[in-house]
Amino acid sequence: MKVAIAGAGYTGARLAKLCGQQGLDVLAMTRSPAQQAKLAAAGVSCELLDLDAVPALALSGWSVVYMVPPPDSGVTDPRMARFLVALSAHGDPPDKLVYLSTSAVYGDCHGRSTDESMPTRPASDRGRRRLDAEQQVLSWGRTHDIPVCVLRVPGIYGPGRLPLARLAAGAAVARDNGNPRPGNRIHVDDLCGACLAALTYTGIHRVFNVGDGNHASMGEYFRRVAAIAGLPAPDEQDMETLLARSSPMMRGFLQESRRLDTTLMVEELCFQPRYRDLDAGIHASLDEPPEIS
Repeated sequence: MKVAIAGAGYTGARLAKLCGQQGLDVLAMTRSPAQQAKLAAAGVSCELLDLDAVPALALSGWSVVYMVPPPDSGVTDPRMARFLVALSAHGDPPDKLVYLSTSAVYGDCHGRSTDESMPTRPASDRGRRRLDAEQQVLSWGRTHDIPVCVLRVPGIYGPGRLPLARLAAGAAVARDNGNPRPGNRIHVDDLCGACLAALTYTGIHRVFNVGDGNHASMGEYFRRVAAIAGLPAPDEQDMETLLARSSPMMRGFLQESRRLDTTLMVEELCFQPRYRDLDAGIHASLDEPPEIS
């Protein structure tokens, strides 16, 4: 199998490394010349890809994992639209397309268990852009009779992606008041494993929640990272104060609450995360420095 990774940032670089370890042909694509140089230095074949222009793509015979984020504004994803046009305009399309979306497409589920049958009601433009991209991908797959998998991804953590700097700077977390809002996350290496499972999955036009099955709140996650890393425990503030001081993306994490049901990931995609235990994932993240960011 030949794997092309569009958007080879933090997760894409880890996936490229994993594919190489398994003897797969890998082509990474990034818009950053600096990232291209890092990947090349790590032995990964990498090309520049700018989806704010119209690329020429010839990926017949490849399986594609798409990780390019949408633009920062609007409610649609024009980058995805350009990418799909480019895939179809230059010879035969790829053999398969896996798209990494976000669990934000569900909106606020008020802490309820959320499986793939739940209606998508994104509460933020970020979620609306991702839902638009999902719909484009699934429609394109049906039109061209190409297998498509959509992975709805929660918060990603791993080497170099723990909130150590924020904790050291005195970051605060929401006061639980005995009713913590459940969170969802996945270790980056487990996400890469889920991508490989999606690439070999024999079904078509499917959507899967991915996650570690641990629903610790954001406050509990920060406290556990602090304890394991030997940092002071974060201060606790009421939600209103914290929201006023948070970025738009962080406000989405704080205001939306759901428990991602990953039953389909385990039973149909046949993928079991290695780091279901959050403490084990945090320890592993601290023990390994990131090679490529």
